[in-house]
Amino acid sequence: MGTFIEWPKDLIAVGNNSLNQVFSAPKRANKGLAKKIRKSCNLIDEEVVEPELVVDMGRNYPSPLNHLWTWVKGSLSNGRTIFFQLGKEAFGMTKKEIMFLSDIHAVCSGGEMAGSVICLYIHFLNDYVKKNKMSSMISFVHPSTIGATGCGNATQRSHALAAHFKGASKGEYFPMPYNDMNHWTLTVVNPDAEIVYYIDPLKRRIANGEWVDIIDNAIKLYTEDLNKVVKKKLLWESMEGVPVQTGNKDCGLFVIRYMKEIIHDKELDFVT
Repeated sequence: MGTFIEWPKDLIAVGNNSLNQVFSAPKRANKGLAKKIRKSCNLIDEEVVEPELVVDMGRNYPSPLNHLWTWVKGSLSNGRTIFFQLGKEAFGMTKKEIMFLSDIHAVCSGGEMAGSVICLYIHFLNDYVKKNKMSSMISFVHPSTIGATGCGNATQRSHALAAHFKGASKGEYFPMPYNDMNHWTLTVVNPDAEIVYYIDPLKRRIANGEWVDIIDNAIKLYTEDLNKVVKKKLLWESMEGVPVQTGNKDCGLFVIRYMKEIIHDKELDFVT
């Protein structure tokens, strides 16, 4: 509800049979309306020509992105897509993700970052976590289980997070890329210490909204399951020393960079 997805053109079938049945019944559709609908259907039947996606590559454009875009333009043309499997080790769940040409275009041109791109990067970061024996220190959370759209109500999302925290090691951190429908932020939770770190590329202050309630309730559910005394008020800290996004659409890129910086510090000293 309230959003949209891209759909491969080869999976679209357009036909007018059902509309013709409507037009054959004068009582159900007047002639003027029927004429307008027929005209619309004729437009739908014509092949939709999508604008070509272009990346402006200046003198200092990174060569790896240049190679990526050159490969993707040929591989994902004409509505073709890439599927990849998310491992259970990275997210605590297995799930297939799909990636479109427009998703890679956003990466190469500084556009809005898709959740599939962030998930793929987390998958890559998890390889680093395993290689450096940090699996008991870092556990990621899939954005599709906590986002503001299509992830269930607040209670369902709290229970999903509490289940993800179950079995957490002492001092283990859970980085969570969160999208509130038009902006990416990063929340890092230490459920054992009952502390939450909030990282916003716009340096906005922590709002007392639904996301705060979801996290607080998830930690309380986790703590109660351990038969521990729950704190009256959980500690939220805003990490205001982070680099700030420079454009209107690069919040996802900054959230990715925050996760990389956190994980590449084997002491997990990101708080300071």
